[in-house]
Amino acid sequence: MTIRRSLSLAVLLAALAGCTQPPPTARTNPRNLQEAERAMLQEQFEKAAGLYEAFLSENPGDAQRAEVRTQAGKCRLAAGHPDLAIRSFDLALADQPAPSLKWEILFRRAVAYRMQGDLLKAVDGFRAVSLASPVERGKTVTNDELHYEYATALFRNGEFRSGQVELKQVSPSGPYERQLAARLGLTGYTIQVGAFGSEEDARGEAAKLNATIRQISGTRRLFQVMVGSYSRYDEAQRELARLQKQGYTDAFILP
Repeated sequence: MTIRRSLSLAVLLAALAGCTQPPPTARTNPRNLQEAERAMLQEQFEKAAGLYEAFLSENPGDAQRAEVRTQAGKCRLAAGHPDLAIRSFDLALADQPAPSLKWEILFRRAVAYRMQGDLLKAVDGFRAVSLASPVERGKTVTNDELHYEYATALFRNGEFRSGQVELKQVSPSGPYERQLAARLGLTGYTIQVGAFGSEEDARGEAAKLNATIRQISGTRRLFQVMVGSYSRYDEAQRELARLQKQGYTDAFILP
């Protein structure tokens, strides 16, 4: 009888304990997430970022806030606002995300630093990601994408030998094949004055400079506007200085 009473009491206490557990927090305006995903797929990046951030402002303690902040950062990056992207990525990192997400955030933040012109932070970021194991990085950052972006940052920072080492690790049959062929030979130099998501915008800019267009078919399609072909680096440097005086302050030399 005593054992039965003890068991009954234990069951009752367990039931009461279960009743005192707080119910899961319901999301406020979850439709914002659905609309944000739809806007992102339609490449309406400003709208998507705003919707992600609106959701977070109403659900600051959401269990998936690191993922949502990462999505917002990627949208800000795609919209051409690296400063806002970096802020979102920093907030996402503060949420202590899982390893695979953490490495994606660090990679995207390095891209944002490169876009912003902070090359030392960009190179440091890409280097950190490159040292992580592919298993830990997961599938969110491909080897080709990592080595190509890292090489681009190194080239822009004037570290051509290191850039070549990274570029040689990009698969010659992958999405970056077109860029590799011209660069690995180091037969000369060219100057990138801009990169556009719209081919029409790229052609408009190229027409002003009698430049050529090179398409990048990586994770996001871009059209690079390239000026000149120089057999010597000092010739490319002189042309770069001239273009920068004309207002192309983000232009840089590529082999």
